[in-house]
Amino acid sequence: MSGLPIKRMVLYKHGVGYFERRGTFSGEMLQLSFPLAAMDDVLKSLIVIDQRGQVRNIDVATPEDRATLLERGSIHLSDGRSLLDLLRDLRGRHVRLTLTGKQGETISGVVIGVDVEEEKPLRRALVSLYLSEERVVRPLPLDEVARVELLDDVAHNDLAFFLRAAQHDERNRTATVHLTPGEHDLLVGYVAPAPAWRVSYRLLCEDGDDGAARCFLQGWGLFDNQLEEDLVDVEVTLVAGQPVSFRYRLYEPQTPERPLIGDESRPQPKPDVPQVRHLRAMKLMEAEGMPLMAAAIAEPAVSIETIAESATPVAAGEERGALFAYRVTQPVSVGRGKSAMAPIIGTALPGRRELVYNRARRERHPLAAIRLANETGLTLERGPVTVLINGEYAGESVLPFTRAGAAINVFHAVELGVNVSETSSTTHKLHSIRLGDGDLIVDEYLLLVRKYGITSALDKPCTVIVEHPRAEATELVDTPPPLAEEGKLARWEVAVPAFGKAELVVCERRLLSRHEEIRSLTGERLQALLRDQVLDEATFQQLSGILNLFRQISAAEQAIAEHERERQRIFERQQRLQQQIAPLRNEGEEGALRQRYVATLAQLEDQIEQIDAAVAEQQTLIRKLHERIERRLRRQK
Repeated sequence: MSGLPIKRMVLYKHGVGYFERRGTFSGEMLQLSFPLAAMDDVLKSLIVIDQRGQVRNIDVATPEDRATLLERGSIHLSDGRSLLDLLRDLRGRHVRLTLTGKQGETISGVVIGVDVEEEKPLRRALVSLYLSEERVVRPLPLDEVARVELLDDVAHNDLAFFLRAAQHDERNRTATVHLTPGEHDLLVGYVAPAPAWRVSYRLLCEDGDDGAARCFLQGWGLFDNQLEEDLVDVEVTLVAGQPVSFRYRLYEPQTPERPLIGDESRPQPKPDVPQVRHLRAMKLMEAEGMPLMAAAIAEPAVSIETIAESATPVAAGEERGALFAYRVTQPVSVGRGKSAMAPIIGTALPGRRELVYNRARRERHPLAAIRLANETGLTLERGPVTVLINGEYAGESVLPFTRAGAAINVFHAVELGVNVSETSSTTHKLHSIRLGDGDLIVDEYLLLVRKYGITSALDKPCTVIVEHPRAEATELVDTPPPLAEEGKLARWEVAVPAFGKAELVVCERRLLSRHEEIRSLTGERLQALLRDQVLDEATFQQLSGILNLFRQISAAEQAIAEHERERQRIFERQQRLQQQIAPLRNEGEEGALRQRYVATLAQLEDQIEQIDAAVAEQQTLIRKLHERIERRLRRQK
């Protein structure tokens, strides 16, 4: 690239890398070449440090492609007729032509043009020069022209521009570092797109006593050299985590549009609307697995000791705030277009083999798992893991991103010999009744019950770890204490006999409260609540007294309703009597009948007055009863 080799490389998981070039350089201009796709990142991250001299400035090649560059020039040469094209584009420019022949005649003039016969363009072409001093146009056969000398500086510059543009590399762009004269000790660092490094793991497990297991975790870091050069003795660091990274358009020039205004037009001014660009975070690339064939594991037998001795880790872990780095302690050499693997983890860990059932992971069957604690002292990046148990291939899994000290469950197989069924039910259970502000507060439990039925077809007893998702704001009742609770999951150990069955019942309850009217209670229900010890004796007596007052209120309301019905009957009778009185005369028998009807109306009117007095009395009684109820409720508070 530039004679300055890469000596340090830091690779991340989200598609970028930091590259550092170091070395000595003699001269005033250092050429650096970068892939076109990397220029935005390079321009926002490039640093140049000169420990012997100074950096004057850095210029960067135009982002235009070759065709655009060539189009901007005045000279355009094709691949098969370059001389003809050159003389054509030199029209109006001063040149000096040297002709073939013994004397080597030279002629100076202004190029008029080239006349070409298409069948034999070079042999029968004529170039015409205008000799201004002689006022003569002289055509010359092109095949007699031995040399063309450009006497015009503009023509010289245009031809030089075309030749530079013709050498333009479509894939790469250059940055020229201008230095002070002399020797330089340079460090050039920059961020550029790079394939995400990956990690793959090997987990060896050997059975021990009481279900415990000896485990050994080996991790290999895998990275690629997609640069256009070999990497020789490079310091490599692999960083776990997800730093913020984005692309920002710096390389491509942006010229804002401006309104075109004519002399006579008076356009309205355009609002200044800034162009919003979204900063799109680059996706975190998933780790790719390294396939491991079971046949390769069968012979020879693999043990923890043999694999630990075969590959010693060559990386040191370093905490970097939210990130974690694996610094490869040995220089790495990787050829162009090749990949490298380095053992970055190799640690013995205590573990335990388990059968874990969690419906969210898999229904009906538990998963075979190895439970580990990350005691490597390192942050483990996400990656595939191949599991070997007692020297044999036992399945594969994906190790999640795990901080040091955290627990890991490596699920590597499905245990089809164990079947788990689930049933759920919901019930309500009354807890207590309290007096509130004019009503009853009924407290009751919502009971969430889930039964796990486990059936084993295995010829040996087994233990199944049931992971139960805890409901929010609940407590466990009538349930054995869990083995552990991790976040929203509770874990129980369930022993299952060979060819047998077992059951786990998990009951969670949540206290709920609702309001009821006191008068909705009945004496029978009060007695039942007292009998079931939902109410204490004092509350029972208090509620009994209040209920008695409500019964008196109900009786008064019923009496008022009966009075109202009686009033309506009297009113209807009065209407009939008035209709009968209207046609009667005051004399004779009709007069006597009329007097009797009038007397009856007077009696009915007296009855209405008595009813009004009775209703008012009952209303007064109801008001007093409500006041007594309120006083009792206030004393209860």
